[in-house]
Amino acid sequence: MTLRLTLRKLPYAFKVAADAQAVGPARRLVREAVESLDLGQQAPSLDDLELLATELVTNAVVHTMAPCVVCIRWTGRRIRVEVTDTDTRDVEARVPPANDEHGRGLFLVDVLAADWGSYREPAGKTTWFELAAPSEDLLASGAAHPSADCREGRADRGAVEAAYSG
Repeated sequence: MTLRLTLRKLPYAFKVAADAQAVGPARRLVREAVESLDLGQQAPSLDDLELLATELVTNAVVHTMAPCVVCIRWTGRRIRVEVTDTDTRDVEARVPPANDEHGRGLFLVDVLAADWGSYREPAGKTTWFELAAPSEDLLASGAAHPSADCREGRADRGAVEAAYSG
């Protein structure tokens, strides 16, 4: 099955099983969804997209041992990927000790994403990142969140609920 999305079909959400084996297919689905948008010059790095989506989905699955929902949206200038899980703990990017094998995920998100964050939901939290086209001058633009959903820090509840129930 080939996924064909248009900007009008966004946000696009899907459920990820509570299984580490589900991370790879989720990563590929995120990439395929963004590729199918044909964003041209506005397209972010697909390798960065896959890496950061992998980190957030892995964190959600490993730390909650429960399903999560991935939501992809277009803010008008950036691709935004949100992962909603059942863990209510706050997240922070930290630099782990050099010999530590784990704990670099959010550090990578912090370094590679144009912007990222996390906010609590009634039954957990949503962690998100945004990627811009490599040529976007983020410092000159001064626009952190061009859409109201982004400014308010709210996931598209309908898309998330539909993915959890589907």
